[in-house]
Amino acid sequence: MKNKIKIYFWAVTLIGSCLFTACADMLETDSSRYIDAANKRFDSANDSLYSLVGILKQLQPLGEKYVVLGELRGDLMDVTSRASLNFKAISNFEFADDNSYLSDREYYAVINNCNYYLKNVDTTIVSSGNRVMLGEYAAVKAIRAWVYLQLGLNYGKAIWFEDPILTVDDMNGKVKTEEIAWEPLLKKLLDDITPYAEIEYPKYGNVSDRPFTQLIIPNSLLRSDILLWLGATTGSAFYYEEAAAIYYRLIRENTAAYFLGGGNYLSRYLTVDFQGNTGSYGDMVLADRNETLSLILYDATLEIPTLSKLTLPLTNNDIYYHLKPAQAAIDLWSNEKYFYYVENDREMYYNRGDLRGFCNVYNDGNNEVKGSYSYYTSDSLPYIAKYSKISVSGNNENTWIGNSAFIYRVGTLYLRYAEALNGMGKPSLAFGILKYGLRKEILNDSTKISKDEIPVSPNWYCDFTDDRYSLTGNQTQRGMHRRGSGDIEEDSIYYAFTPETLEENLMYYGFPKSLANKNDSILFVDAMICKELGLESAFEGNRFHDLMRFSIRRGGETFLAKWVGRRNPALESKLMNRNNWFIPAPKK
Repeated sequence: MKNKIKIYFWAVTLIGSCLFTACADMLETDSSRYIDAANKRFDSANDSLYSLVGILKQLQPLGEKYVVLGELRGDLMDVTSRASLNFKAISNFEFADDNSYLSDREYYAVINNCNYYLKNVDTTIVSSGNRVMLGEYAAVKAIRAWVYLQLGLNYGKAIWFEDPILTVDDMNGKVKTEEIAWEPLLKKLLDDITPYAEIEYPKYGNVSDRPFTQLIIPNSLLRSDILLWLGATTGSAFYYEEAAAIYYRLIRENTAAYFLGGGNYLSRYLTVDFQGNTGSYGDMVLADRNETLSLILYDATLEIPTLSKLTLPLTNNDIYYHLKPAQAAIDLWSNEKYFYYVENDREMYYNRGDLRGFCNVYNDGNNEVKGSYSYYTSDSLPYIAKYSKISVSGNNENTWIGNSAFIYRVGTLYLRYAEALNGMGKPSLAFGILKYGLRKEILNDSTKISKDEIPVSPNWYCDFTDDRYSLTGNQTQRGMHRRGSGDIEEDSIYYAFTPETLEENLMYYGFPKSLANKNDSILFVDAMICKELGLESAFEGNRFHDLMRFSIRRGGETFLAKWVGRRNPALESKLMNRNNWFIPAPKK
């Protein structure tokens, strides 16, 4: 192909000393400068580690873009009156070349550095019987694939190249490049990382109290997400089954994922009169670090992290306060029913609101506990509280939640697992994840789970029948919706697989008028999962791509257009053209 890549010749110094170049916009250049990186081999553990740390540091600009591009084009994030023109344009799907948030430069910079590492690391070195560099090699492969996935989903295509571009000759054709549309790119990425699926990542202790492994994109979660996309684009249940098997294995292997719906994992009212509540997003991701599976960690020395500046009204006239919860997001949480069950009386009490949204009336004695959004008291401005400060129990210092961009959490793991099961044609199993949890008692209850959906042995993607997944076990599974809406599994009226009045579910788009057959049930549960993803993971960066995938699975553009239209009705007709979903590549 005749793609030419402009190289911006700045050197990123990696702790330990090698020089990388970064490649950027898809433009031609007549520059003759180059970086001399010949004969640089990574043949020691220190070389490999320092290079990996440098690549992780280079991911930091992509964390902010991940959140902005993934949420501001969706239905849950909106711009403030103080927002810059760049943010306002993105929210309206207006893509100008001079908008720095739309540049693909940082993506290709990371890819080029990954290529340099992958071409120069010596994975044959053996120490104590182990190939000591193979773990870092697998990690860099996954990082590169994740970055390519973002390029494909944001721009609709990507320039694929596997050799590092270091000189003008490289740029002008010596290095082979290929433009790939986003759908075939999915299969290429899957083929690229699958051979390293069983390679264990290196363990280097903690970084800012986070396990080092959380800073790396997990091969398993990346593969399963790509499989979900392949299931949506091809309609093949095979891909969904493969994805479900990976998600299931992760749940089995991750102790924190066993117990879903208790402790720091949920927000709930303290009394039956709904006067006080406890729990918050900050408690979940900071006080219990096991909820986090992967993140992009920012420089801990920053006084105020970038995502916090963009989402918090730090002063009355804060020029940095650009992004806020859309009214559609506030309505999403506010319109949910809350369920409080008094077991002694066998009586259910109802309230309005999912506490994952606005759990902010309970005071822990130090500072106000928040959910996903709150209000700035001086002028009642709504703000996104997911990137604010919080005082973690046992820690006298406030911690910025906004010091990280969260890529994968246990909550999203379960909801992607439900999506995969539903894609396989198992809606009652998928619904079970939302309402009950797939523990032993639920799987054995034919009134809750259809027997024809229970797989026969070997049950390699859905076996929670052993005792540890029972109500008496140590890792009891509970329903995802319980994280914010109370005693949901005791309800038989409002949150049901076949509700008496679908009008109660005002936020569902694309559901059938009645659930007359299995396909209708699949569509209905699909919409419920999409809604639950909004309730659970709003403002974290994956919303627009989730809407893309759900809409593509339905074979059209209507689903996405209607959801985004809740934020801005003027966008609905625009998004009925799928070409408008993608950011145009920078002009040559």
